Amino acid sequence: MSDNPVVVSKVINTSREELFEAFTNPNIMSKWFYPEEDMSAEVTNTFNVGGGYVIKMHCKNGEIYTHVGEYMEIAPPEKLVFTWNSDFVQNTVVTVTFSGVDSGTEVTISHDLLPTGEMTENHRKGWGGCLNRLESTMVS
Repeated sequence: MSDNPVVVSKVINTSREELFEAFTNPNIMSKWFYPEEDMSAEVTNTFNVGGGYVIKMHCKNGEIYTHVGEYMEIAPPEKLVFTWNSDFVQNTVVTVTFSGVDSGTEVTISHDLLPTGEMTENHRKGWGGCLNRLESTMVS
C-alpha cells in the first residue's frame, strides 16, 4: 500500500488459532493491546467484515488513547486487515498475518499509510511493545 510501511514480527510459542483469537476476542485483547507495562486497555468489537472495534489505551497518568477502525478482511487463522484511526493518524491500514513455524507462530504486523517521520517511528515502537505484551500474555 505505501512505500514505507511499519513492519514488526515476533515468533510466539503458541498456535495460529490461539494467536488469531488473541487479536479478535476483546477479553483477550484487553490483556495485551497496549505497548507499555504501566498501561491497560479496554476493548470492544463487532467481529465481522464491516464491523468495528474500539481500543482505549489507558495510561497511568490518566491519559486515554482511543483507536477505532473497521475490519476489512478476516481469514482465520491466517490474516486480518483493518483500518486504524486515532487522534494522531487517520485512514491507515493494518495487516496482521499468522504463519506457522517450528517454534510456534510468527505474527507479522504491517501498518500502511502512516505519515513519515515521528508517527511512523512511534507506531513501530507501539506495535513492538504490543507484541511483547502479547507474547507474555500467551505464555503465562
